[in-house]
Amino acid sequence: MIKKILIVIGIIILIIVISQVVNAAKYKMTVNVVEGENVLGVNPTTEKLDFGDLSRNGGMTRYVNLSSGGNTSVYVTAIKFGSISDLVDISNNNFVLEPGKETKLAFDIYIPPSAETKTYSGWVWIFRIPKLF
Repeated sequence: MIKKILIVIGIIILIIVISQVVNAAKYKMTVNVVEGENVLGVNPTTEKLDFGDLSRNGGMTRYVNLSSGGNTSVYVTAIKFGSISDLVDISNNNFVLEPGKETKLAFDIYIPPSAETKTYSGWVWIFRIPKLF
């Protein structure tokens, strides 16, 4: 009997996790590190976090707008994946977004002097988990 209860609880947790992964906002991140000084070539796309061409010791910021339209607060967290993840910092990560509020999530990239001249890429998944308590 206890095994069956634990299996049901496990299945419920698995369904919740899968639904959160499916519903997460997923953005491709990419940057092309190039030779030179103060090089900045920006792609104006809004579908992904494309930082364009940047030289070493360079940086920039891209934004994602978030809003909460329901009657429930949501816990927002972003997780980075890929070779670009060590170069990108997310401002104000892991916070509660109140109902009817809007905010911008800033993605700051800095290219260190030791970076190779190549394209770095990855993903960021932004989860909005209903705050129940």
